[in-house]
Amino acid sequence: MRRIFALSGITVAVCALACAQDSGQIVVPSRNSTRPRVVDVANNNGSITVKTYGGKDVLVESGSIRARREMQAPPGMRRIDIPGRGVEVEEQDNTITVRDHSPGGGEGITVTVPVDTSLHLRSSNGSIRVDGVHGEVDAESHNGSMHILNVSGSVLASTNNSRIEVTMDRVDASKPSAFSTLNGSVDVTLPADLKATMKMTTDNGSIFSDFDVTVGAGRATTQANNTPDGRYRVRFDRTVQGTINGGGGADLTFRSANGSIVIRKKK
Repeated sequence: MRRIFALSGITVAVCALACAQDSGQIVVPSRNSTRPRVVDVANNNGSITVKTYGGKDVLVESGSIRARREMQAPPGMRRIDIPGRGVEVEEQDNTITVRDHSPGGGEGITVTVPVDTSLHLRSSNGSIRVDGVHGEVDAESHNGSMHILNVSGSVLASTNNSRIEVTMDRVDASKPSAFSTLNGSVDVTLPADLKATMKMTTDNGSIFSDFDVTVGAGRATTQANNTPDGRYRVRFDRTVQGTINGGGGADLTFRSANGSIVIRKKK
């Protein structure tokens, strides 16, 4: 395992991980091309932004580092950096783990990755934004919005109290994709020629699509006198099942408890 700590303006590097101190970036060199690259980022209260570029390394930048580097010393004085809590980065077997331990964790983390990277992203109270990745995206935010744009592969996106926006250039049909929020809309754009089977559920909202969706018949599930209170009940399943372009192919699930579901055809 190779580890680097970015601490309140001072950087401690171990075993050849590098930090571009002038830019505040932690550079994680590519070492193992035989294993898929995975970037795992967690930030308690700050945002997570993932961008792509044409290089091979992974670049990590924390807002807390940027803020400290922008502080100017008084005339005639030089700043003495003090170690503190900050961003911790570890790399093992081509899995790069990024954790923000700065107080409050509210500054945000920006990660720049090669296009063929898979992501595992977690933020408790911050937004998540991804652009241009070709791989598996697994993203969760409890109270932040989610924008996953121009991606190819599979997506698992979940948030509790905000909207989800996803645009997919290509969908990996070998893996399921799911988009879920409790209090917000789900807005997903898919390739126009995608063959998919879909499950769509909204408790207090509507479902819209410009695809020609073939909708299956709804079902009602009955539950007789074996209920705890001895009453006869009928429970309606509000899940709508449908297919686009003949079905088969990708398996997609959409859910919003209190918001609309919008499924768009990519122009």
